[in-house]
Formats: sequence, structure tokens, C-alpha cells
Amino acid sequence: MKLVDLHDEFIKNAERPMDFGRLPVSPRRAEAPVVAVDRWDDRDGRLVKAFRFRRPDDRATFVAELFAYEKEAGHHATMEIDEDSVTLRLFTRDTGKASELDREYARFADQLYRDVSYAPETGYTG
Repeated sequence: MKLVDLHDEFIKNAERPMDFGRLPVSPRRAEAPVVAVDRWDDRDGRLVKAFRFRRPDDRATFVAELFAYEKEAGHHATMEIDEDSVTLRLFTRDTGKASELDREYARFADQLYRDVSYAPETGYTG
């Protein structure tokens, strides 16, 4: 039997309204809203991403940690710091394109953002 046939059979035989108590998992409302985070955008070979923050202290910590990373790695990003966001543009000056160092920086920034934005009291991440 094809997957599409299984799907059609399930939909045809599903009870209306659905009984959520019989599902393998029970849906629940999150305590904090889910905020989508943009992926890295490749613009002419350069990596660009905006990180949004709910708390000013999180943004400040994020920027301070990025500066520390840049000093250690010897590689820098172009940063645009706004009231509730930080936009990073990553590329190697010699080539004008993203290099492996830029990709490492991007991975570091993503992990740092998750760490800085984590709010254990609400379960909010990002």
C-alpha cells in the first residue's frame, strides 16, 4: 500500500471532532511564544543574519561574547547593533566572500545566541 493511500484512509476514517485524549501525545500550549530565528542568508557569497533579543541584557552579553571570540579567533564580523537586534555580516576581506573562518564564526554565533537567549524559568530558547 502506498503512503498516499494510507494517508487518504486515515483522513477518511478519522473521527470528527478528533479525540485528543486518544492520540499518542497530548498537545499543549507553550508557556512562552515561539520566535522564529532567520537562517543565515547567503548574499553574493557573504553570510548575513539578524539575531533578535527580548531582553537588552541578552543583547549586550551576546555582543560582548562576540567581541571576545573575535579577539581570540583574529577574525571579525561587520555588526549592526540595534535596539533589539544584532545583524552580522560575515566575509573575508581579501576575497569578499565567506570562508571557512566565517562559517566557524556563524556556528559560534548560533550557539552563543541559543545560550544567551535561554530562559530556564519559561523554557524560552531564542
